[in-house]
Amino acid sequence: MKLMTILSTTALAVLLGISVPVFAQEDSHPQDEKRAEPDAKQDKQEDKQVDKDKQIDKDKDKAEKQEDKDRHEQEEKSIAHQDAKQDQRADAKQGGRIPEDRFRANFGRAHTFSIGHPVIVAGTPRFQYGGYWFVIAQPWPVGWAYTDVVYVDFIDGGYYLLSPVHPGIQISINVIL
Repeated sequence: MKLMTILSTTALAVLLGISVPVFAQEDSHPQDEKRAEPDAKQDKQEDKQVDKDKQIDKDKDKAEKQEDKDRHEQEEKSIAHQDAKQDQRADAKQGGRIPEDRFRANFGRAHTFSIGHPVIVAGTPRFQYGGYWFVIAQPWPVGWAYTDVVYVDFIDGGYYLLSPVHPGIQISINVIL
């Protein structure tokens, strides 16, 4: 759009530059005055077009700035979400550690159980299984019931509650020794 305006302005200037010397050589005619008026009108129209182009450019700049701002906010939300996941993993790693032989004997995919009714201590749900107390460090997933079959597994340095009924979802838990 800008390029078209510049090209048309340049073409107009060239035409005016050629026609002015031709008319200057001739005697003054009343028609010259009539032709000067349309040129002034055309200049005003060109000025209006330039103003419109400037306004469009300003609007585009504002839109780009808004997009950048939205993108930046989205990145911040993503970073906050990743930080929350890392905090949850850190919470899972906190607490005690079950000895390897006891873990193999009582925990893992082969040892499923049902939580039943968790005990609430200081606003945090807990349950007992295999001689250990576990604190649920994450919100309980939608669609899960406390009567669902679950098992405790050790993944990436932390304990998680998993369910064969709901694959792919892991609830971070801490062991209390």
